[in-house]
Amino acid sequence: MLRKFFIVFSFVCILISCTTAPITGRSQLILLSEYQELRLGATAYSQAIKEGKKSTNKVYIDAVERVGLRIAPVTGKNYQWEFTVLDSDLINAWCLPGGKIAFYEGILDIMENEAQIAAVMGHEIAHATARHGGERISLGILAQIGSVALQIAMRDKDPAVQYAVFQAYIPTLLVGVILPFSRAHEHEADEIGLIYMARAGYNPEEAVKFWEIMYEKNKDKKRPPAWLSTHPPTQKRIDEIKKLLPEVMEIYKSAEKASIKTLH
Repeated sequence: MLRKFFIVFSFVCILISCTTAPITGRSQLILLSEYQELRLGATAYSQAIKEGKKSTNKVYIDAVERVGLRIAPVTGKNYQWEFTVLDSDLINAWCLPGGKIAFYEGILDIMENEAQIAAVMGHEIAHATARHGGERISLGILAQIGSVALQIAMRDKDPAVQYAVFQAYIPTLLVGVILPFSRAHEHEADEIGLIYMARAGYNPEEAVKFWEIMYEKNKDKKRPPAWLSTHPPTQKRIDEIKKLLPEVMEIYKSAEKASIKTLH
C-alpha cells in the first residue's frame, strides 16, 4: 500500500514540477501552480502591508520604485509588481511570490546610492522569478508526507523506538535539508540578482560594497554557526559575488553601450 502511494505521488510530482529556475537552469520541484503561488503572494502581501506602517519618506519611496520599475522589465516576467517602503529601523527587505517587494527604512539608511538599492532589489526580485517561495512550500508538503510515511512504516514498532525515530526526524530534516535549501536559494538569488541589476544598467560592483557595509554593521553580533543559518555568512556571500563579477560586468558594459546608442 505504502509503495503504491509513493509510486502515484512520484508520478504526480513529475507532472507538476516541470520547471527550471531562470538563468541558472536549475531543475525545480514545485507542487503548486504558478497561479496558486501568485494568489498566496498577493494575500500575504496585503496582510503584511496592513500590519506594517508605510513610510512617508518620499526620497526612499521614489528611489525604491524607480529601481524596481527599471529592473522588473529585464526579468521577462509579467508580474503585477509592487514596491513598498515600510517605516521601520529593521535592516532588511523581503519579497513574496508574484513580485511583491518591501524595503524597510533601516536598510535604505545604510545604502550609499541607487545601485546598492538595485543590488538588494535584484536579489529580492530573483526570489520571485525563481519561484523560491513555491519551492519552500513544496518542501514543507514533502516533509509532511515524509512524516506520515514514517508513521505508517513505524506503526508496528515499539513505542520507545517510534519516539526516538520521530525525535531524530525533525532536526535531521531541518539541518540536513531545509536550512541548506534556504542557503542555496540565497546564493541563487545573489547570482540571478546580479545579472538583473547589470542588465538594468546598475554597476554590480556596488553589490560587493553594500555587503561590505552589512559585514561591518553586523561583525560584532553573535550569529549561529553557518550550518544552522538560513543565510550564508556575509563574508562567504561577498567572496561568491566577487567570483561572479567578471561575467556580470560584461553584461553591465553591454547594457551601458546599448543605453548610449538609444540616447543617440
